[in-house]
Amino acid sequence: MKTARRMAIAACVAAGIMGTMGAMAEAPAKKMNILAVAAHPDDVDLNVGGTLLKYMKAGHNIFIAYTTSGNTGSNVMTDTKLIGETREKEALEAAKFYGAKVRFLRNDDERLLDTNETRTQVLDALRWAEPDIVFTHSDTDESPDHKMTSHLVRSMIISMPGINQQSNEKPCKKRPSVFMWETGRSIGFVPEVAVDITDEFETKVRALGCHKSQFPWMAEFGNDRFAESMRIRAAFHGLQYDCKYAEVFRGWRTSSYMPNFKLLP
Repeated sequence: MKTARRMAIAACVAAGIMGTMGAMAEAPAKKMNILAVAAHPDDVDLNVGGTLLKYMKAGHNIFIAYTTSGNTGSNVMTDTKLIGETREKEALEAAKFYGAKVRFLRNDDERLLDTNETRTQVLDALRWAEPDIVFTHSDTDESPDHKMTSHLVRSMIISMPGINQQSNEKPCKKRPSVFMWETGRSIGFVPEVAVDITDEFETKVRALGCHKSQFPWMAEFGNDRFAESMRIRAAFHGLQYDCKYAEVFRGWRTSSYMPNFKLLP
């Protein structure tokens, strides 16, 4: 928490919003709902797994929603239905590390679009989790599914309480803090806050190890060190923010929705 607070204060000073930071209350003692909305099974473990582990250890409720099942994410398997089923099973195994409830929206991989259907799906996922905090992809991430997932989350979050919105879930009056994670290909991403995941890192590696179907697939792109590349990125951010391993985030802001950095672990 010291690392997260130090980085958040620095960001507020740089942005000239120290008044907002100073007005924040201490993190509540009550149990919170934490939701991660990701495009593909493995995105959570790669980018926010350590932070979710910290929340889990503190007794908070973890929820995960995947907008696609990554059903084209293989050149080894050719049956897209089987790929999607395999990756969902892997995601469920990884979710056990966080004690997370998981929801699959099952849109086609690399075909995620902004439609009435996908907006309803994402709104349903947000209401399902009733989150105090939402983590998702960065708006600067150049992966099409990543960027669209971020867009859908940010588009629908203010509709959580709307009684006239198309939804299969009851309205939720919470105004969650939204944090966007860095993936290594988020062009122009400038971190605002870092969470020290040193104690959680090896468990994060084990969670990522559940996604065995992706190892040969990633090797085709020159990433035959799936876990090692994650370690390098976490160590780089740790070096930046005075710890061994870190995950970094940016807060998302819009009218009446401001990120409360004090809620980070």
